[in-house]
Amino acid sequence: MHDFDKAMSWYGVDDLWVTKPPPLDHADEREDGYRTKYASITLDARGRVTDQKGAPHVGVKRLDRPGSVSGSTGGLATADGDRQWWPTGITFPEAGCWRVTETLGSTEVRFTMHVGAR
Repeated sequence: MHDFDKAMSWYGVDDLWVTKPPPLDHADEREDGYRTKYASITLDARGRVTDQKGAPHVGVKRLDRPGSVSGSTGGLATADGDRQWWPTGITFPEAGCWRVTETLGSTEVRFTMHVGAR
């Protein structure tokens, strides 16, 4: 893992890891929703970043009332020569409590985001 990556908070298991998205606690309701971006990485059996398994799928379900959205991943990005990650984004249509689930094959990583003023 690169020094840059060690400075970030990573969450995951086995072959799927994500960085902690920034909080979305804007005081005002946004007309176009609340957008967050973060990095996802997929690993091979040796723990090296790979795109061989494809991009992770990002599903988002609202927990405090009915609702769901889909997140998206861009192509595998490269920086600083060989550091790679999947740029991942989610647009939440409104404030609330949301569970984000990323999947890669049978691997699943989940986290909860509180969006908007609390």
